[in-house]
Amino acid sequence: MTQRRFVQGVLAALVVALLAGVIGALRTRIDERSRPDDDAARWALASLDARRLGAPIGEAPASAGAWRGDVIVTAWHRAVPVTRHVEENVSLERAITRAGELFATDDRVTRLDGWTSADDDRVRFTIECVLGEGPILPAIPAVRELGLVPLREGLVARLGERVAYLTPEQLRAQRSYDLGVRTPLAELSFGAPMHALIEQLAAELESDGDEVQARGEVRRFRSHTIAESTYPDPRSSRELVDEETLRRASVEGAQFLLRHQRYDGAWTYVYDATTDRPRREAYNLPRHAGTAYFVAQVDRLHGMPEAREGALRALSWIERYAMRRCGGNPCIESHGRVEVGSAALTVIAASEIHAKEPHPVTQRLLEGLTAFLRAQQRDDGELMHEYDLEAQRPIDVQHMYYSGEAAFALLRAHEVLGDERDLEAARRLMAHLTGAGWSFLGSRYYYGEEHWTCIAAGEARGRADSDEAIDFCRRWLEWNEHLQYREGETPWNVEGGYGVGPLLLPRLTPVGSRTEAFINTYLLLRHHGRDTSRARAVVERGLGQLLRWRWAPGPTHLFARPERALGGMPGSQVDLTSRNDFVQHAGSAWIRWAEVLREERERE
Repeated sequence: MTQRRFVQGVLAALVVALLAGVIGALRTRIDERSRPDDDAARWALASLDARRLGAPIGEAPASAGAWRGDVIVTAWHRAVPVTRHVEENVSLERAITRAGELFATDDRVTRLDGWTSADDDRVRFTIECVLGEGPILPAIPAVRELGLVPLREGLVARLGERVAYLTPEQLRAQRSYDLGVRTPLAELSFGAPMHALIEQLAAELESDGDEVQARGEVRRFRSHTIAESTYPDPRSSRELVDEETLRRASVEGAQFLLRHQRYDGAWTYVYDATTDRPRREAYNLPRHAGTAYFVAQVDRLHGMPEAREGALRALSWIERYAMRRCGGNPCIESHGRVEVGSAALTVIAASEIHAKEPHPVTQRLLEGLTAFLRAQQRDDGELMHEYDLEAQRPIDVQHMYYSGEAAFALLRAHEVLGDERDLEAARRLMAHLTGAGWSFLGSRYYYGEEHWTCIAAGEARGRADSDEAIDFCRRWLEWNEHLQYREGETPWNVEGGYGVGPLLLPRLTPVGSRTEAFINTYLLLRHHGRDTSRARAVVERGLGQLLRWRWAPGPTHLFARPERALGGMPGSQVDLTSRNDFVQHAGSAWIRWAEVLREERERE
């Protein structure tokens, strides 16, 4: 991690901590009424589907008639909310019966092919039952934006006799969560854009935001959503984290990536499930190679020939379009820059393929790119992370992740090729990363994103062991253990995620990458006879979090084509896109722990 990123991370954490204190003082509790029970929920969805298909409607259970409140029923098709019906202060039975009758005569929905379809393109329904209301927060910058609990709270505006709702599912569909406040870190934003949402409600009331707030009212409400696909999976982590489930998840992740791989070997970088199309973003070559690494892992550790073929296509794409010469060695150029990260992750992917069965493409890449990595090494063991193609000389700058990736790459290359120069370069690099490279005031109390460093440390066991690496990764694990959420610490089902308080949705990508690293840390500690109980608990909580939120099948009413989204992994609980490295990190963690469980089972 660079010093600049370190400072930005600390400042962002301080801002979040300050806001958490303010919000904690201002946020008003909503007293929730009970939710409809499972029998009522099942009947409600079945009743709407029966009305759609012209089938008999079953008798409502007593609980559907007993539950009373405000109900918002929405019909969705290909991720679009086609029509909606709102009933206030009625029984669930009454609201569903009335919504079904109205939908059946509404040509906006009945003219759709999906209205009478039983396949994946069918019209789907959500039922949001209001459990209680509360005021919105004062219009203080970065405070009001945190006034909505993502996935659980929406907004209601009233002006005279008119009422307008923005439900949690609607807010998720239009990507309104996590967009309210931007931070110096590009990947970190949070909160809802409250001013824009109030104006949206006002437009529905044929007014403007100032008038609605002056003459009417805007309040937040908490609701319970009933939908076809239960998301996230309500089962506990302990029930989910078993070898069979982990293997199935990793295979479905690989199938998702292969489904969206282009004929020339490039991957879809960001898949938008709401449109079933790639989102336009600059292609990331290190993540391209990392994705090839994961699908090759699934073939080597599980057996999936089409995954090996996809990984080879991806590496052939690199050979065709990205290979350059850096001095006397081949290197990889992307967007006009030569960086160590692309070379390192390509070596990792090539090693994974080569470990099962050598191939000419992997042989060439391994021999050439490891020579480039070794040529970038300084006397102190650190690497120079860029190369100037025009001047034909290294550029001595460092970027986050690259040195850890390179250490892992050199170790994997040594494993399959046996070149002792790779092992020696990795040993020197690891000594820097876990020693002098992370030595400053406070270095024992703060850590960066060191997942590749500790993946490499675990890979080095038995070949390039060091007390410094063992101690470094043990401390990093314990530091993260304190940041890992336990059950009941937030409004969401995010046990196993990482964060600094109950206000912000934890991102899922760090869960995947850190869990990968903690699996290797577990193996490192076990190899040296150290206690592994804490590492195992951290790993299994993280794996459970990833399994609960993967698209299996996910919130299908928000997907244009749910069958093509199956196996994807979002970046957060409100994200409706899947970037290829989201799947890669989670999938690598799943398949690696499945192997650990298999090995332990066979030793018993």
